[in-house]
Amino acid sequence: MHYNTAMWWFLIGLAVGIVILLFFRLAFERDLERTRRELYQQYENQLRENQLRAEAYWKAQFEDWKSREIETLKQSIDQQYKAALEQWKLEVEEEIRQDATKRSKSVMLGQITEHLVPFLPDFKYNPKDARFLGTPVDLIVFDGLSDGQLKQVVFIEVKSGSSKQLTQRERQVRDIILDKHVCWELFYQPSTELLTQENQITFDIDIFSDTDNDAGENPTEL
Repeated sequence: MHYNTAMWWFLIGLAVGIVILLFFRLAFERDLERTRRELYQQYENQLRENQLRAEAYWKAQFEDWKSREIETLKQSIDQQYKAALEQWKLEVEEEIRQDATKRSKSVMLGQITEHLVPFLPDFKYNPKDARFLGTPVDLIVFDGLSDGQLKQVVFIEVKSGSSKQLTQRERQVRDIILDKHVCWELFYQPSTELLTQENQITFDIDIFSDTDNDAGENPTEL
């Protein structure tokens, strides 16, 4: 009887111990799971923060590299452009000089031709009647003036080579002449001696008037 009672108490104690162990095990596993979740959340937060830092760092590094590469590329292109420009200048300098020489010769030849036109065989007027003007027309011919019998006044524009196109001013002169908007006027310019005398008289009158005004403003005190 005593043995059975002890056995029952032993079984009861064993069962209570098992229950207590199970309780603590469940509590430990619950705490362990909570701790694991907290650690995992901290790990994810730390990982996300590290990723953001890494992205910011590498982005800054990339922007710095990009700016340096762009500046290097810009300098390289600028140097290549300057080198190409200098090479182009060397290559075309002679052509430019030759073209300028040709243009200068062409202009000089045109000016000489304009002066020599009245003496050319194809010029149908008397060279003595021609007067060189240059601009806006090249020549004015007073046809028959040297023979004492003026027939007409002719405006002549000289073109040489393949240049036959009139400029805007030359076309305006041509049109105004063809429309007969041409007149003659006499402009009278007084002689220098007469102008000098008139200025002297005016100057004397002004001095005399100023003297009278001064005398009136400052009467002699007795």
